[in-house]
Amino acid sequence: MRRKISKMLMAVAVQISFCMALVCSAQTKSSFEIGDFTGWSAQGSGWSIYGRAASDGNKSAMCEVSKGEAPGLKACAKLIDKAEPGWIVTADLDIAGKNKAGSSRAKISVVCLDAAGSILAEVEKVVSKPSTDFKKVVVPELLVPSGTKQTYLMLMVEVTEASKAKEWWRFDNISIVVK
Repeated sequence: MRRKISKMLMAVAVQISFCMALVCSAQTKSSFEIGDFTGWSAQGSGWSIYGRAASDGNKSAMCEVSKGEAPGLKACAKLIDKAEPGWIVTADLDIAGKNKAGSSRAKISVVCLDAAGSILAEVEKVVSKPSTDFKKVVVPELLVPSGTKQTYLMLMVEVTEASKAKEWWRFDNISIVVK
């Protein structure tokens, strides 16, 4: 009888653990179908909503690099809710681009900041040679360190040298998971 009760309790504990994991994890899907940057903070020139041929739906975020543009960084950031210390953040998205001159590259980062705004941890995925068709990019997972006050997903376009031609980068179908 004790053995049967023990097995039942063990099964219940496993089910509770599984349910808690489902309840505690959070997944955010993000696209730009509403036609603006709601929930995102775009910094630097060149950011817009592109209204054709998105990977999922009809719109995507786009960052353009103008011919002759000087080196610099353009960013678009989204606060990741529920990314508490000890939790793991994963992210993936679809990216497309055109940079035949190779004057720019895209960086997708998950960044953890302390109360003073200093970076405690960061993981990134760099794309230097994009496809003109959307391709899935996976950012390495990040364990949120203690002391983290805010965690962001950053879409960045870095102009690495004076641009010789017009270049563009598009971002869509963004998935962020906190578990």
